[in-house]
Amino acid sequence: MSRILALCAMTAWILLLIPYPITTFMAACIACVTYPFYQKCTSWLSPRIGMMAYASSIGFAVMLPIVVIVSLVTPQALAGLRTLDALRTSEWMHGVRAQTLYHNVDTALKKIPGFDGGLEQLAGNITDLIGSLTRQILAGGVGFFGGAFQAVVVVCLFVLLCLLFANYASTFKKFTCRITSLPEDVVSRYVTAFRKAIFGVLIGVVFVAMIQGFLCGLGFSVAGVPQAAFWGLLAACVAPIPFIGTTLVWIPICIWLWIKSTLLATIGLALWCAIVVSGVDNFLRPFFLKTGIDASVLVLVLAIICGLAAFGPVGIFVGPLLVAFAVQSARESDTFTKANQNSEKKE
Repeated sequence: MSRILALCAMTAWILLLIPYPITTFMAACIACVTYPFYQKCTSWLSPRIGMMAYASSIGFAVMLPIVVIVSLVTPQALAGLRTLDALRTSEWMHGVRAQTLYHNVDTALKKIPGFDGGLEQLAGNITDLIGSLTRQILAGGVGFFGGAFQAVVVVCLFVLLCLLFANYASTFKKFTCRITSLPEDVVSRYVTAFRKAIFGVLIGVVFVAMIQGFLCGLGFSVAGVPQAAFWGLLAACVAPIPFIGTTLVWIPICIWLWIKSTLLATIGLALWCAIVVSGVDNFLRPFFLKTGIDASVLVLVLAIICGLAAFGPVGIFVGPLLVAFAVQSARESDTFTKANQNSEKKE
């Protein structure tokens, strides 16, 4: 009977929050990671003040990147978007220098099925992709500060859900134990595995992507690329994509810089991005992901790719979390098997 009632309670919450699945999922992830911080806030302060401090901290962490994007990056992004539109519609690839430098590459591309337009088609595809991504970023940021009611609701809902999940963590844990009939220590181990996995993704994917975007923007600024902060933001957005990541941004910029500027600046920017920016991705990302999830780097990369393909941007978290669930389930299965074997030997 208790299992049925717990299941009914869970179903009621799911039906209530089903219009906002991504917001609910991300709030649950952040609440899982920040739950120790919530416990400290409520233990050091009174429960009510501690809850207010926790909610304020989450709200500040959510609003800070939005404020930075809108106040610092958006003006450059608008100018960069106009540059992309002009680049896509212009015939810059037909210049004398461009034809001299890329004639062989253009001829080779035209031999590939689907690239009959050669380098001009490839450049157009890249600028279309970046332009679409930029418009989405601008629509979210400018829309929020333009008074978009839906955006305000989503941000408030996210903060309140984080507070809800953290405040009723023990209740959700009891419901899970009743529904699944798992011992409380087993559920605690699953929660710990999820917390480590989420923390590993936050540091290994999100934070490393921010570092790569900053380093790209720094290199673009030194090389004299216009709207360096805008291109750095785009580099941070595509950085989580395995294998290619920031190359979607800095390689076209190097090509543009080669045509428009000096060869020395192009070589310096290419070396900076290939060694420093890519080095951060090759060393820091696997290190942090491995500390959060006990799986090979190949499995984690595959999880991120499959997660992105199946769930979109939120798949960056879903994929590794599913891997963490599978790894922890395998461990619990081994523990259960060994316990049965030991009990049989004693008998």
